[in-house]
Amino acid sequence: MPLRRGYYVADDTPCDEAANATVTLLRRDGIGGARDFCEFTNIVQIGPASYRVTQSCNDLQNNGPPDISVVTYTVTGDASFSSRSEHGWEYRARYCAQSSMPPEWRHNDISDAIR
Repeated sequence: MPLRRGYYVADDTPCDEAANATVTLLRRDGIGGARDFCEFTNIVQIGPASYRVTQSCNDLQNNGPPDISVVTYTVTGDASFSSRSEHGWEYRARYCAQSSMPPEWRHNDISDAIR
């Protein structure tokens, strides 16, 4: 997907007020938050700005089997997206420069994850 890698924050939350519940990190191979990481296993473009993504998600607090799901991402430019899962949840987020994040994210070295 043509999105800038790095921190994304729920679109109703200012970047400098982000919290674990509103932050995700888009990496080269997936997306994750404080409690889970979803590896992109298949991406198919289904429209000019829409992608059907098969994800293998692991709960970082439990060692259970991964949850496989299909999520539709709609990309707006290279810095925002909305996503809707086959299970009905929705999420809208936009890119936030690391320098605009709260201190607990501002100083993390994420260079390996976003290359």
